[in-house]
Amino acid sequence: MNREELIELFEKYSDLINMGTSDDTPGNDWIDAAEKVLLVNFPGDYKWFLNNYGGGDICGEEIYSIYCLPFNEAVGGDIVYQNTIANNNLESGKIALSNTDFGEEFFFDTNNMEKVYISIGNNRQLYASDFLEYLQKRLLSYV
Repeated sequence: MNREELIELFEKYSDLINMGTSDDTPGNDWIDAAEKVLLVNFPGDYKWFLNNYGGGDICGEEIYSIYCLPFNEAVGGDIVYQNTIANNNLESGKIALSNTDFGEEFFFDTNNMEKVYISIGNNRQLYASDFLEYLQKRLLSYV
């Protein structure tokens, strides 16, 4: 899936998503700061998402983003807060992207930031080959 196809999918199922706009984007300074704190380089498609939507949710499932607040004050779905303060995910080599009410956690592996994995308890497996496929699969899981 490419970005244009994802945009079309978002438009088709706009009743299932709540995405921000380009007015809500964190900007490169915040993205760089988040990468520095998390000691990673975000994949290009995740940066594209941040730069075009800022953040959002699919059927209430928040996709972690950057809240443009000091990271120790940015509670909720801020990706730095979720992975350093709320949970110490860096020790387990992951950067969480979202969690479901069913106990599923979707995350990047810090050793391979392109692919998205899913874990339920201690069971961890590949979910999507990239961030765009992750968004597509999450959206289509609710259709």
